[in-house]
Amino acid sequence: MENEKRLVEIITELLIKVDEFVVRQKETNQKLSSVDARLGRVETEIVKLNLVSEGNTRVFLKLANEVENIAHLHERVSKLEKEVFK
Repeated sequence: MENEKRLVEIITELLIKVDEFVVRQKETNQKLSSVDARLGRVETEIVKLNLVSEGNTRVFLKLANEVENIAHLHERVSKLEKEVFK
């Protein structure tokens, strides 16, 4: 009889611990869902930023090409002046 009482106490304690674990597991799952949603938004923003960065790179390359053309403009004008005013 004493063993049966002790067994019932142990099973009761075990069930209480299982219930606590289930509650903590649910909380963890909710937090994980929240983190997953935020991560999805971050990934979307990263894709957008990469697209903007790619566009900026193209603009910078085009601008560098234009600057190079302007830098060589003086040389081209000088050659034309030499040819025209010989």
